[in-house]
Amino acid sequence: MSEKKQSSSSEKNFKQLEKTLKDLEKTAEEYLNGWKRSRADYLNREKEIEEQKQNWIKFANQELILKILPVLDSFDHFLKNHQKDMQKNEWLKGVVQIKKQLTETLEWEGLKKIKTKGENFNPIYHEVIEKRGESGKIIEEAQAGYLIGERVLRPARVIIK
Repeated sequence: MSEKKQSSSSEKNFKQLEKTLKDLEKTAEEYLNGWKRSRADYLNREKEIEEQKQNWIKFANQELILKILPVLDSFDHFLKNHQKDMQKNEWLKGVVQIKKQLTETLEWEGLKKIKTKGENFNPIYHEVIEKRGESGKIIEEAQAGYLIGERVLRPARVIIK
């Protein structure tokens, strides 16, 4: 075989190998980019699952807390009617302490009391049970309302002026 033919054949083989190499590099790049997208999707899904898990934990005790709220209401009602006896009675101080413990435990679980007295009426947080004027200011709280996080667990029942 002549040197020219061998050189021409070698150049053809080299160009074919070069083309094959470029094609393989392009394919490898596509695979790498696909892997990177899949990994990013996976990491985003992991974050989403963690957020959902935190929300489930946050609101898992909602039903139990709703069942405990009437007990808290009873403490409030009892203590409101016995305020004048507070200084004299040691057992009343104990009842106050028990209510405080219960309140702190519920707050630790994410429960927040809705502000009422002196606030403007807000239908998202308040339920009007009596209206004594047109100003829309809350003058009295008939029953406390509560939030868990930003979600209304129970609206406050109020009297507005």
